[in-house]
Amino acid sequence: MASTQNAITLSSQDNEILLNPRWPREDYESLWQLAKSQQEERNLQGHVWIATSGSTADSKSSIKLVALSKEALVQSAQSVNSHLQSHAGDVWTQVLPHFHVGGLGIAVRASLSGAKVVPALKEERWNAEHFYKTLIAEKCTLSALVPTQVYDLVVHGFKAPATMRAIVVGGGAFEPELYKKARSLGWPVLPSYGMTETASQIATASLQSLSQEDFPEMTLLSHADARKNLQGFLEVTANSLFTCYAQNGDHGGHSWDPKKNGWFQTEDKGDVINRGLHILGRSKDYIKIGGEGTNLARLRAVLENEAILLNPHWSGKVVLLDMPSDRLGSEIHLVSLLSESETQHVVELFDRKVLPFEKVRKIYYINEIPRSDLGKVLWGELRRVLC
Repeated sequence: MASTQNAITLSSQDNEILLNPRWPREDYESLWQLAKSQQEERNLQGHVWIATSGSTADSKSSIKLVALSKEALVQSAQSVNSHLQSHAGDVWTQVLPHFHVGGLGIAVRASLSGAKVVPALKEERWNAEHFYKTLIAEKCTLSALVPTQVYDLVVHGFKAPATMRAIVVGGGAFEPELYKKARSLGWPVLPSYGMTETASQIATASLQSLSQEDFPEMTLLSHADARKNLQGFLEVTANSLFTCYAQNGDHGGHSWDPKKNGWFQTEDKGDVINRGLHILGRSKDYIKIGGEGTNLARLRAVLENEAILLNPHWSGKVVLLDMPSDRLGSEIHLVSLLSESETQHVVELFDRKVLPFEKVRKIYYINEIPRSDLGKVLWGELRRVLC
């Protein structure tokens, strides 16, 4: 099985795996073995294994791999190229990593259209000023960003270069106010919706939307369809749908296919009206921070465990809360009944267990955490207390 941090070989029947090189070596190697064993068990050919954007590296058992056929990646890329009217004269700026489907998608689109791809990270990290200078120097025309990156461009007051004709924005909620500010600076931003399981976006605002001021509707692309089920969750079907999941567990690796009759239920609630996609929000425990997905319930479990290890009497004395952030979309805050020194000790241990974007960014000290008769935290009331 070959690995690459650059473009994959689309014509090959080999299987490849793209993982975050910063993950612990033990977890990285374990996931290699997981992908290898499951591709052999399922007799898969011509697939790329990639971690979902909601996977974190606290342990190899928490990381979920998605098997995408190379044909699925091609189908997605062809549809996106058509939607953006992309051609060989385009120049893509690349700031999304190849081990995320958003970055991988750019490479596949360019390989099909003949467009040029220009890296725009500074020392492998996002830097708004470096990105902006790259756009100007390379006369870039297309890009893909997460809302946090758009926020940084707006805060710097950068005006879009005349060569830029479209920027697909995904990986998290794109707030209308941020959209308006970006458009006022000339940035041709197109809100989109997609996921690892669909090999990138399945709905995107049209190029024609750039001629209007209002926040645009996201339209389903030609290769995909969506519907709302009885519980209000969106279900999607597409030529770019994934083949299966794979994950390590207590009894070894396993894989499974959650699709039913070719439809995949997402974690999002929403509606579809005349192929216009309207997102109402994620299921309660899944949030995105700067374009990276995480499970809030899991983070709360990590915090509780660390607090109990320090002092069994500290159980329930600290809780995590996701709070809105103009820059990141959401961020993690902590509410504490403990002293400042005790709280800092808990936070230090918690931060060591999670990824950088999951760390606590603000601490509140209060006298009581509102709870129901059953002891459950009343999150709405807690937010009102803090605000």
